[in-house]
Amino acid sequence: MKQTKKQTISLCMITKNEDLFLEQCLNSVKNLVDEIIIVDTGSTDRTKEISRKFTDNVFDFEWCDDFSAARNESLKHATGDWILVLDADETISEKDHHTIKEFIDNNGAEGFVLIQRNYFKSKEDLNYGSFQNINVSAAGQGKEIFIISNNDNYVESNDKAGWMPTPIIRLFKNKETILFSGVVHEDVSSSIKGNILNTVIPIHHYGKMNLVTWKKKWDLYEKLGEKKVKKEKDYYAYFELGRQYLENKKIELAKEMFNQSAKLNPSFWLNWFNLGTICLLERKNSLAKDYLEKAKTLNSGISSIYSNLGVIYVQEEDFVNAIEHFLKAIEINPNDASAYKNLGMCYNHMGDKEKAYNAFKKAVELNPEYKKIIKLGSK
Repeated sequence: MKQTKKQTISLCMITKNEDLFLEQCLNSVKNLVDEIIIVDTGSTDRTKEISRKFTDNVFDFEWCDDFSAARNESLKHATGDWILVLDADETISEKDHHTIKEFIDNNGAEGFVLIQRNYFKSKEDLNYGSFQNINVSAAGQGKEIFIISNNDNYVESNDKAGWMPTPIIRLFKNKETILFSGVVHEDVSSSIKGNILNTVIPIHHYGKMNLVTWKKKWDLYEKLGEKKVKKEKDYYAYFELGRQYLENKKIELAKEMFNQSAKLNPSFWLNWFNLGTICLLERKNSLAKDYLEKAKTLNSGISSIYSNLGVIYVQEEDFVNAIEHFLKAIEINPNDASAYKNLGMCYNHMGDKEKAYNAFKKAVELNPEYKKIIKLGSK
């Protein structure tokens, strides 16, 4: 009986001044991968010293304001059948090593989607603002939902408030035709012609735990996003730059980019969602409602659209409509603690103490941080 050749994995990384997390990252996958490739773009700390503890394949690359160029340089040195891409502030749990090996040995795929868990110290790190103690959702990626770490079966989530999951292709076949594109927010999806399979395997990402360091990265992403817009002038480049301006609280510039993106692609719901959210933060409720309704028409399956519309109705003291929207948000995302909290506040305003109690109780179960602002009495 002919034996199938065991598939090998090359870890490909790019680094610059990553001595804070790098050793943790490499230790997490040293028994999973068959070789480690590190392309360094100008470190002045201990990054290369740490790298050489794990591999001789450490290469210098002159930074040229293009993440794809650096990523593709790392791919050139890989000899494995598969490429695994990680950043220095990420890890993969040992409990998932066997599953990854099974996937690449037994599936007719060219790439796999893993789930990047962007960990946060506190839920407040995600908030762009609040009105009457009702939190407003603000989205960067369309399918992001904040997940509380309670009862999670990964030790990596211990002492974290929770995470935002982002699907991302980080495991793919080593083929000359599969390359990264985009000077920032680079990915390989456009160059993969075969099957891409979804998985629930998490990549544990700790970079956003240190918001000072993360802001420095976002400043760089902003600069590269501006360069990308000048070069590509397409709707998604404008959207990405708007998202970066929003992250850096440059609200007027963010609105300008989302509006430009919307002109180029009126059917891209995230532009309308972000414009609606910004208007809500600015208390321009009528315009916010118009934008959010457009987003809902284009994509009716996003809980935060309904949550934000609910906030508008609360401010208008239309609690019946607000309740309807918060219930819809919960139907889509049963783990939305904020929606339960807002629902409880609406029921409380309407004098329905029992429903208010039940909603508040569920909010606290999903997010114990709410104990600080919700006092549970009797039904």
